[in-house]
Amino acid sequence: MRLIPVALALALVVAGVPPAVGDSVPANDPPLADAGLDQRVEHGATVWLDGGGSLDPDGRLVAHEWSIRTPDGTTTTPADPTAPSTTFIADGVGRYEVTLTVTDDDGASRSDTLYVDVLAAESDEDTGSDPSTEPNSTPSEPRNEPPTGRIGGPDTVVSGESATFTANVYDPDGEIVSYAWSDGRSSREVHRTVDLPAGETFAFSVRVTDDDGATATFRKSVRVRAADSTDGTDDGSGTVDPANQEPTARIEGPDRVASGHEATFVLRGDDPDGTVVRRLWPDRSETGAVVECGFSEIGTYTLRGVVVDDEGARTTATKTVEVYDEGPPVVSIEGPDTATVGSTQEYTLEAYDPDGGELTISWDPGQTQLEREANRFVNNVGIDGMLGDTVEVSATVTDDEGNTVTAVKETKVIDSIESLPGGSVPKISPIRSAYDPDSSTQTSGTDSVELGTYEFLATITHEEQKIVRATWRVNDTDPAVVVDTLGRFSGDRETEIRHMFVSERGGKVTREVSLSAVDADGDQGEQKWISRVHSVQTHDHIVFHATESGGTSQEGSLEIEPGERVVFTVGSHQNYRLVFGDGSITRGSGTPAGVNVDISHTYSDPGTYKARLISTQGPNGEALKTVDINVRPKTYTEYWYETTSNTIERVISNEQPTGEGWFKRSVHDSGTYFTGRTVSVRADAGRPSTLGDNWVSTGTSVEQRSRRITRVRQSDPDGAGDDWQLVERNVRTEERTYYEDKYRWLSSKYQRPGWSYTGETRTERVVVGDGHDHDRERHTRTTRTCTNWDLNPSPYGGFSRECSNWRYDTEVWYTGHDHSGYTYYDTDYLYLTEVERTRTVHYHEYASEREFTVTMESFAETESWTEWLWEREGRTVRTEHSLKKPETGSYISGTLRTVEVRCGSDKSHHDTVMC
Repeated sequence: MRLIPVALALALVVAGVPPAVGDSVPANDPPLADAGLDQRVEHGATVWLDGGGSLDPDGRLVAHEWSIRTPDGTTTTPADPTAPSTTFIADGVGRYEVTLTVTDDDGASRSDTLYVDVLAAESDEDTGSDPSTEPNSTPSEPRNEPPTGRIGGPDTVVSGESATFTANVYDPDGEIVSYAWSDGRSSREVHRTVDLPAGETFAFSVRVTDDDGATATFRKSVRVRAADSTDGTDDGSGTVDPANQEPTARIEGPDRVASGHEATFVLRGDDPDGTVVRRLWPDRSETGAVVECGFSEIGTYTLRGVVVDDEGARTTATKTVEVYDEGPPVVSIEGPDTATVGSTQEYTLEAYDPDGGELTISWDPGQTQLEREANRFVNNVGIDGMLGDTVEVSATVTDDEGNTVTAVKETKVIDSIESLPGGSVPKISPIRSAYDPDSSTQTSGTDSVELGTYEFLATITHEEQKIVRATWRVNDTDPAVVVDTLGRFSGDRETEIRHMFVSERGGKVTREVSLSAVDADGDQGEQKWISRVHSVQTHDHIVFHATESGGTSQEGSLEIEPGERVVFTVGSHQNYRLVFGDGSITRGSGTPAGVNVDISHTYSDPGTYKARLISTQGPNGEALKTVDINVRPKTYTEYWYETTSNTIERVISNEQPTGEGWFKRSVHDSGTYFTGRTVSVRADAGRPSTLGDNWVSTGTSVEQRSRRITRVRQSDPDGAGDDWQLVERNVRTEERTYYEDKYRWLSSKYQRPGWSYTGETRTERVVVGDGHDHDRERHTRTTRTCTNWDLNPSPYGGFSRECSNWRYDTEVWYTGHDHSGYTYYDTDYLYLTEVERTRTVHYHEYASEREFTVTMESFAETESWTEWLWEREGRTVRTEHSLKKPETGSYISGTLRTVEVRCGSDKSHHDTVMC
């Protein structure tokens, strides 16, 4: 993706008129592709692609085609690959390369590329265990440090050759586990073949992840040079003369631009010992001195322009542009000026975002949940306080750009007797309407306004001495609310507002103006004014054409030479701005009906400029007409010849260059110095292995750090509770299994399945009669005891009691005597088994702040060098060019030739001379 994520904001393209027979057909301008901004998303997210900013300057787009290269080098297809806007799922981690190719109705195509960096989601990196709950966790561990280092490799590469680049990075507190280069490769070292032309610059990056999941991205820019160039300044046309002075470059244009608006930037350049032959915008793939940019999102952007002189030397200029939001929300609160103690009053919030964004509202006192769900703009507040106190009700409104505005309404607490309704209420006369005589004229009935401003007036009458507040509301494309506090009065008081009606397309529309008046007792009156009105004009009403000095006017295009004066004729009832296309702009406040104005302008440089007249249409659009101004370069004669000159070759090297005639000119030893690169690591980690002998220790520093540790336990981890604070109860529950011993008396001492003999016995005496048991009577008695009472709240107050577990004990005994009976003893044996039980365990979350000391050691890189300057003299043949014929003898005989060229053509090296 280009470094400046911009899209042209010109959304109105005026269709051209087909040329008549015999007219020359202009060359097709290729389309402008805009794939959108680079993105960063989490793994598994849906990525939205929008190519709606693409356009064709001289026609229309007939095809869109999306292609996606995944981080592993394969290709994938979005949901709709031929739609202007589409989506795809980021199911891999790394960098996606997304390319949009657009084709216009003349068959020309252009492409634009954006990059989508996909990060591993938090859930992807979760191992399923909380390290803070492990028994061997160390609360005093420091925070993880991200990887550090840089990309190693050459800063210049010969076009067509390969170079090796290495991620020279390390992890201060661990190790590196993965590398992700911007081209999808994952090794520590990569080889790249440069296929860009000489003079261009390509940039790439590598994203490094350590064993704790921390990531860091390192970037590098490499300049492409020709095979015979040693300093990278060659643009492919030959070796740059070392004696040539580089051109100067600067970018002129605004430092701040509102989001969604366009701006014009001009690349200025001058060559102290020659001429400027090219002006490039490398990040936009455009050439020329002027470029128009539209910025769709707020932030800070960088424009880059390159100026090339006639010896091939180039200079880069940059400009930083801040894109800002158009404004904060507009907020006001309506409510009573006075209220009695204990009453509940209604307060209404009027709020809107000028750029149509979403609003977040926070009341003080806060709304109830039902109020928020019903209407977040209305708050019912109970009035508390003493007589004479002032109750403040405020609402804080935040838009989606983070702009915050707070509105406050004050209500005075009064006695209930004072607050009784008075004998009268505010009365409003019918609303009167009139035109602003300074800016418009009435063209029809009293309910119609054409291309002007309305003035509304009304009279409010109150019989008692009361404070009255009037509120005007205008239902328009741009809704307006105006509050007019009339103060305390009795009798009549005037109130008025002024408003210009607007619409998207103009014409007659129905609009409503209402006026309400409320006094200090809350009594109010209301009036409305409803009519069909004429709104502002559309582009069909604009007059705009250009005239060459002394020539005839042209509406579509005009051809002139540099320095000639152009007269623009302008007619617009509304405020307008005239953009000349060369970075200049003028503004006007509108022209009276039927009267046009002439505005003169001179173009100094050859080229094609699009002059535009833009008439204000309110917040929903603008009226537009354009005229193309073609500034033809002048024609002049240029002399070309060859001449000889003495030259001195210079080479800086430790060894003598090849060839004869070299001698040492001077030597320089830099001594040991610091390069400015430093590394800081934990002292107990030792010196990083990646640091060479030229890195020295510059000292240590001790830092006090703290770390918040959380534990999930059944109870306080330390027992005492001083260090650990309870954060949340019942963060999780689990079912635990345990075993209980169960005993049973059996009549046999032999092993039973699942039971084990405990070694205990009991013997009972058994009396047996002769079969006649009527002399013995059996008696039983059962006792019931509750072992668990359930207490439940009763709907009638108190509690109801129910037993969920009864225990029954039965007692048996006999009375009487036996006849001819006998006695024997019965022995039982006690056996044991285990019974599985379950219970629910509740866990709570505890937190503690633990402090620890970290000692950091700093290392700095040092460097030193010694070089010789070698020189030798020689003679070279150079080709010269001049507008003036050279003196005989100042050039090699037979090489002088003349050529007639146009100022600014590719054959000329003097495009700024005499132009």
